[in-house]
Amino acid sequence: MNLHLLKIYVCAVEENSFTKAAEQLGISQPAVSKAVRELEAQLDTLLLERQGKYFKPNEAGQVLFDYGKSLFAMEREASEVLRAFKNLERGRLIVGASTTVASYWLAPYLKKFSDKYPGIEVQVVGANTENVAQLLLDCKVDVALVEGEVVDERIETRLWRTEEMVAIAPSFENGARKRELEQQVWILREQGSGSRNVAEQLLQNMGIQAQRTLEMNSNEAIIQAVAAGCGVGIVPKITARDQLALRRVKRFALGSGKMERPLFRLRLPHRPLSNAALAFEALLGAPKH
Repeated sequence: MNLHLLKIYVCAVEENSFTKAAEQLGISQPAVSKAVRELEAQLDTLLLERQGKYFKPNEAGQVLFDYGKSLFAMEREASEVLRAFKNLERGRLIVGASTTVASYWLAPYLKKFSDKYPGIEVQVVGANTENVAQLLLDCKVDVALVEGEVVDERIETRLWRTEEMVAIAPSFENGARKRELEQQVWILREQGSGSRNVAEQLLQNMGIQAQRTLEMNSNEAIIQAVAAGCGVGIVPKITARDQLALRRVKRFALGSGKMERPLFRLRLPHRPLSNAALAFEALLGAPKH
């Protein structure tokens, strides 16, 4: 069925006049009459009962009119919805973020985004770096922010920002010499975590071979375990600041320099971003290469 002809037919029936339909559609009255005849020929069905210059739809014509009216109403509604998506008046954004990013870094950006685009529904999915990367590959998140660099040729990794790492021990612990540190229980994040990779790299750089380890699935759990005297750990400073202020844990130096790690933005190079994702990435700031 030719939808252009159907639209002319629906307009003619709605206006109850070929002339008024022509004016509304911006075409000539003969063009309207011709379109209705062509539609009847195409369907091999008479649609109108004609009495001189007057007409009304017959039973088949009324059924087609009702369907056509609903169809074009849905078309208008779909156009309005798509316009709203384009203008960021509505839509959905799913942000995948590794644990520390989701817990400590995202909130200010989410606030700015929600204030600017109140019609966009936002969902944050927290997981470790490895799992966030997989969610991106599965197209289950629109934006991905992680703590560890991802080595996968399908994923583009860009530096977003850096954060300071600190080595922490129980507040009552005194020794921090290399030999004593090697004998300590090192409390680490689970495999696949960016924090775990950074901690292991820092220990390797210091020549420290951890003889005993304890694995936890969050930085907060590591900090609590350290405070309880279970061992020592390396965590993002932002996650330990409250416990450091309360002196339940204390910092100790690993080497002479400041310990920092990069935070990354992940992208699939060949996957176009939605308008909502582009707007959120703009709030994050220009990526660093």
